[in-house]
Amino acid sequence: MTKIPSTINSLIANIAHYGSSYPHKYEIMITQLDALSNLRLCVSCETCTMPGRNISTQDIKIHGPITEMPYEVSYSGDLDVTFKLSKDFKERIVFEQWQNEFITNPKTHNIKYLDNYKSEIEITQLDEEDKPIHRVVLEDAWPKTISPIEYGDERGGEINKQRIGFSFRKWRTEKPDEPGFLEGILGKLDLVGRLERAIMPFGGADSPIPMIPTAIGGHVVRLPWGLDPNQMTGQIEDLLGDALGDII
Repeated sequence: MTKIPSTINSLIANIAHYGSSYPHKYEIMITQLDALSNLRLCVSCETCTMPGRNISTQDIKIHGPITEMPYEVSYSGDLDVTFKLSKDFKERIVFEQWQNEFITNPKTHNIKYLDNYKSEIEITQLDEEDKPIHRVVLEDAWPKTISPIEYGDERGGEINKQRIGFSFRKWRTEKPDEPGFLEGILGKLDLVGRLERAIMPFGGADSPIPMIPTAIGGHVVRLPWGLDPNQMTGQIEDLLGDALGDII
């Protein structure tokens, strides 16, 4: 049997040491909003995109082959985020209220200056232990689009989802030197532990109910089959209440 060169072994060990990142391990935070609203949105966030960046170029021909010359940095469109809607429509109302802050007069629909309603949005990639490893901060962000919600007789069993489109000027990267927003709350209040202990009786070896790994705000927990994790978002306010004000 041919022995693998030690350099390849070193390469494999190096890759294994750093591991991989996963798209379900993330969190989002909007600095414009209060801590409780951020917690609700972080838990109910279903999809989110880390934005890209593009270097615009222009073809220049002086002599010989054409050369592409960079001349401008552009950022890739809007940020689209999808939330699972709870029964109180919190995930939609919070952005309706934010948009209402733009308007100085409901009759004339005059818009305030951007400085009055802009915000930063943090998108953080987490590792397998829910520690932040990379963070992108969107600057001068605001909710541009509240997408319509489609209803239909044939959509029984589905939950409502709300897509929000954010406009932003640019983004920057930051080294996350401290735990992320959601990780800090979960760690201090042991929310994941409480949830897992509460549903433990349903998932025993003799339980007829299958337990399904489910991602909630970047955290994977095992939930009974058929349980909508969005049902828990309305109970989070009752669970935390004034505790967030003392911690954050």
